[in-house]
Amino acid sequence: MESVIRDSVTTHFKLNHLFCNKQFGFIKGRSTSLQLLKILENGGQINVIYADLEKVFDKIPHKRLISKLSSYGLNKELSVGSRLFLNNRKQRVRIKGIFSDWIPVGSGIPQGSLLGPILFIIYINDLVEHVNYGSDRRSKIDVLPLCHATNNTYFAA
Repeated sequence: MESVIRDSVTTHFKLNHLFCNKQFGFIKGRSTSLQLLKILENGGQINVIYADLEKVFDKIPHKRLISKLSSYGLNKELSVGSRLFLNNRKQRVRIKGIFSDWIPVGSGIPQGSLLGPILFIIYINDLVEHVNYGSDRRSKIDVLPLCHATNNTYFAA
């Protein structure tokens, strides 16, 4: 079911041109290697600073992500599938063989899932449009190098 939702969401975003054109990573045909090659082809110089976003999947609030999915016009079935994937998750801990009570999880995308990367890309999709310091920005997750290419800055990984 996860792969069906992922493929449907990706198709919806591609057909409706909803992915930011500055977004790279986890989108077929938009690798970060291609991004770097484009910079170099245009005579750009690349300087990189790496920012580790290791725990970023754990921080995304479910309600805000679901709101963003709806705002992009995903049909009801896809929205419901995404909600089912995110909602009703619970967690508990074990210390010295004793388990805590179960508590609801209100944020985070399950890591290692098929749907996780595309949900994260959707969550930050408008980031590059709202963060503007007079330069071009591009993005991908996990380790985020901020590349300075000539007079432009990009999100990449």
